[in-house]
Amino acid sequence: MNTNLPAAIYLRVSGKLQAGPDRFGLASQEHDARTYAGRLGLQVARVYVDQITGVSSDRVQFQELLQDAPAYSAVILGVQDRLARDVPLSYAMLGALQDAGLKVYSAGEGALDLEDDTSALGFGIRAVIADQERRRITKRMYSGKLAKVRAGQPVTPISAYGWRNGQVLEEQAQWVRWIFDQLETQGSNQVMWALEAQGVPSPAGRPRWGKSTILKLVQNPLYRGVYEYGRKGERLTLQVEALVTPEQWHRVNEVIQGRFRNQGRAGSQAHVYELQGVARCGACGHVITSTGVQHLKSGGKLRYYYCRGTLKVEGAACTHRTYYRIEEVHDVVHQALRQFAGDADAVLRAVQPPTPRGPVQGEALTRLDAEWERWKGALRAGAITPEELASERRRIDAVRAKLRAAPAAAAPLDVQAWQAALSDKLGSLPLGETLRAAGITVLLNEGGAVTFQVRGGR
Repeated sequence: MNTNLPAAIYLRVSGKLQAGPDRFGLASQEHDARTYAGRLGLQVARVYVDQITGVSSDRVQFQELLQDAPAYSAVILGVQDRLARDVPLSYAMLGALQDAGLKVYSAGEGALDLEDDTSALGFGIRAVIADQERRRITKRMYSGKLAKVRAGQPVTPISAYGWRNGQVLEEQAQWVRWIFDQLETQGSNQVMWALEAQGVPSPAGRPRWGKSTILKLVQNPLYRGVYEYGRKGERLTLQVEALVTPEQWHRVNEVIQGRFRNQGRAGSQAHVYELQGVARCGACGHVITSTGVQHLKSGGKLRYYYCRGTLKVEGAACTHRTYYRIEEVHDVVHQALRQFAGDADAVLRAVQPPTPRGPVQGEALTRLDAEWERWKGALRAGAITPEELASERRRIDAVRAKLRAAPAAAAPLDVQAWQAALSDKLGSLPLGETLRAAGITVLLNEGGAVTFQVRGGR
């Protein structure tokens, strides 16, 4: 270790409220750490601060500190439990700092060193005490919240769409009632688009509504006048002002569940609008959406596909403003798809390179997280030492880093097998299911012509 290098300070508070200008936890930690650095004769170059609970390992500033470690000789904490309030995590984080070549100090406890038996023993005892204190605090807070609900009060003033500080906000409440009314006869997508077209801000204050936002809203028991709180088998309820009747709340949720159960079956809209979700505009790339049904005096029905990029809610940027009869588009797609199935060169030209997967591979990350939980359990059971746990943490972190850097490889498309499968699907599945199963995106171009894109690696 180069003792001529400056030191860093690492601080942590559990959340943003503790980091506010009217709170002095961070200021107190930093003052103690700087005072301690002065006694050691160390110059502080930078302060790293994480606002996160003491049991979470997802710390941006801590990871940045590890990356910057070669620039420092030591890191100073205000007090040991600011490192973590979880025993395995405490050992893993201290081990990571020491492996990075840093001396670790706590302004409250002095040097922290897993290589020194006396220091390691004291560290372990304090880590256990911090973990127990966290559990006691959590239990006391939870018990206090339960007592408040039993006394007839919400834990905090109700804050949801339609309420503000525990009071009904009529400006939003009227839209809650409107949403419930509409969902009895329309799908959630139609309701979502209607809200956007009318300029109604979402619960987050944005012009766009999400389908999941609407579904979560109607499933919230608050709107039928029931406030719920509790876990671990104890669920308490309070009666609050309802925005819709309990009967309508249950009726709408049953209707929605019925629509989910019937998706893709005869009688639902999936068999009518077969290109929904698999077609995009050839001009701008926006999704192709559909109009509602127009009933003719003759008894017939008209339905159209059009580019969603022409809507005001999308910025109306697309010039492809033609509306196409859905039956005519389906016929064009059927004919083009039959030709496409027999043209290997066209298939190869249509294959899109696989999109690189996210920085963290989902399944692999889940396995790593599960493995880390098993190692922590092994420490609690006494099957491994803290030093072994820290070593496993470093190994898991290294694997995670490799996953971030390595895009998932995709096998090249076997064109002949793919064409054979497509031909079989064309004869046995509806158009929409055929396109989804084959990984085909339909591009609807101006004038009504269609082209195809095939997702690579299928």
